[in-house]
Amino acid sequence: MTVDRLLALWAVPPDTRPDPEADFAALYTDPVLVNGTSIGLAEMVDRARALHAAFTGHEREVLEVVEAPGKLAVAFRLIADHTGPWSTAVGELAPTGKRLSLTVVDVLTLAPDGRIAEIVMVADEIGRLRQAGAL
Repeated sequence: MTVDRLLALWAVPPDTRPDPEADFAALYTDPVLVNGTSIGLAEMVDRARALHAAFTGHEREVLEVVEAPGKLAVAFRLIADHTGPWSTAVGELAPTGKRLSLTVVDVLTLAPDGRIAEIVMVADEIGRLRQAGAL
């Protein structure tokens, strides 16, 4: 598992790939545990679709990577244009056209085959909502 390979998977809309579910299956177990919730591969692909439906012009900046046996932690910044409806904790937000930045920390637990089996993810959604003018 490499951070570049993982970020590349999320960098393009999944439906631009011949078999998005197979591409996700190469990096994630089915299911994968995300913040304590079991998520199937089809739902992971749907999450990628939703990300690309709401945001375009994606850039990712890796801030820090820490590796340990069976673990990988990555802190990164996702910068993108808010060009589509965005489902948030405060409701759906209409496109603002603003370029927004989100800082994310993912702590990944790897299965013996190297695929991601569990994710603990923390993201600064409040900061991104403020940038969008929703708060």
